[in-house]
Amino acid sequence: MKLLVLDTETLGLQDQRIYDLGYVIYDTETESVVCERNYIIKQIFDNLELMQTAYYNNKRPIYEQRLADGYCKRVYWGVALRILEKDLKRYEPDGIWAYNSRFDHRAFEKTCEKLNSKINPVADGIADIMEVISGITETEDYQEFCRKNGFLTKHKKPQPQRKAETLYRYLTDNVDYEEEHTGLEDSLIELEILLTALGLA
Repeated sequence: MKLLVLDTETLGLQDQRIYDLGYVIYDTETESVVCERNYIIKQIFDNLELMQTAYYNNKRPIYEQRLADGYCKRVYWGVALRILEKDLKRYEPDGIWAYNSRFDHRAFEKTCEKLNSKINPVADGIADIMEVISGITETEDYQEFCRKNGFLTKHKKPQPQRKAETLYRYLTDNVDYEEEHTGLEDSLIELEILLTALGLA
């Protein structure tokens, strides 16, 4: 079985155009990542005025360094979509997953609409990792971890957080871990969460 996990970084909640798309494809038989992609979208990222409005605009130096190092590639949105489409045909993953996938699905739709893209490889939907994490979050061990470290929601009756960052802190026993909020890195931690949730880790 193969699983594709993706993550998008967008300008913000209101303007969901994607400037960073990362994804990994994992083969459960070989227990290895068989494909890693990280694309910085030219039409958005190269528009300096537009990027000034991005919620995580302060991360631009990280991207500039990674582009220089070849860690990620700057491509047009249409190119990123065609490569994703080819990877889906080549690896035939059994599922496309994301954490809080509704956000990423909308982001794809908005970016395709704004940049006049005729193809959308995830148009049929993205499975939500949050739908399968209860086997972790409902355990007393996880809930005690959250209570002990203050990882609780701000509700009137606080509940253990269900954020990817908090789950990864629990899985790695690293309370100081901070989610990077970049496409490929977040895809990799979300893959670990998914594999654990599915009993494949």
